[in-house]
Amino acid sequence: AKSSTGRLSGMTLPGLALMLASAASHVEALLDVKVTKNVTYGQGLVQCPKGVLNDPNGTCKTINLSLDIYQPAGAVTASPRPALVLAHGGGNVGGDKNFTYLEGTARFFAARGFVAFNIDYRLAHDQGTAPKGKAPSTGDELGWAPNWASGYPAVRDFKAAVRFVRANAATYGVDPTKVVGSGGSAGATNALAAGVTFDGDYKDELSITQDPTLASTHLKQPSGLQVVYTHWSSDGEIELARQHDPKNRSRYGAGNPPIVEMHGDMDPTIPIAHALAVKAAYNANGVPYELHVLSGCAHAAWTYGCSPNGCTGGAYCSKMDELAYPFVASHLNLSVSRLPVVET
Repeated sequence: AKSSTGRLSGMTLPGLALMLASAASHVEALLDVKVTKNVTYGQGLVQCPKGVLNDPNGTCKTINLSLDIYQPAGAVTASPRPALVLAHGGGNVGGDKNFTYLEGTARFFAARGFVAFNIDYRLAHDQGTAPKGKAPSTGDELGWAPNWASGYPAVRDFKAAVRFVRANAATYGVDPTKVVGSGGSAGATNALAAGVTFDGDYKDELSITQDPTLASTHLKQPSGLQVVYTHWSSDGEIELARQHDPKNRSRYGAGNPPIVEMHGDMDPTIPIAHALAVKAAYNANGVPYELHVLSGCAHAAWTYGCSPNGCTGGAYCSKMDELAYPFVASHLNLSVSRLPVVET
């Protein structure tokens, strides 16, 4: 299995030796990482079967939404750092921020100077507040498709986390103009929707009267992303926003953030057709989209490049993060050398 992003050409042996020496010195310069657990980034309503406050069929309750912070150890620096917001997978029905592989990604980026925020968000069983939705279409979905009732609170919470990061940029030493969204599967789908949909989507559909917890989510801050780094994502929640828009407007445009996506070509859960659809829309608008096709891999190929079977099994593997990092750094205009990737 391989993912192709480039090829070394015209490289002399002395030049290759110099490049490898430079890479080694970069590795030696990796930063120690400090982890802060269970920081509240906002609140949300749960146990709302009808999706509204004062539901006669159930009493909505307020919960705190929490995240873990992975940041370079030591004092906050004078030069602000880029931020990475991560969301776990699980079909918007399960999972949490303690997912091993995303913890590995958070540490990978924090060791390279990012501040990573790994979030929990409301899941289907929480019955989070959502506006009235349309019945889902049938017959044309490929694999897992998000629905309005669970997808709305999930993306709402992801965007709330992004606004929290910006509102607390000084506290955590973050550059509010350099925020990356990431995740796996449903979490990647939430991150993708947060990056591509309008700023008011998954926020303005409900008033503070309908959902008082919105007041805790730093509504004056923007929720846009500068880069999106996703693993086997679906475009389903982008489409949900369009389908629930009375004007039926496309969310794709020249202002969308660049995307780097990892996706197995044998994925039956979220087929790669979803990534190809986003790529086509991005190409039509001239926005950078880098797709790494994980050859022979199905869904959740978290150990791609490390596992004996090339896709799954074993501990955290940094291969995909190594593939994505140059793209992310480049589109954030970070002063990081982009080393070419050797095809094997």
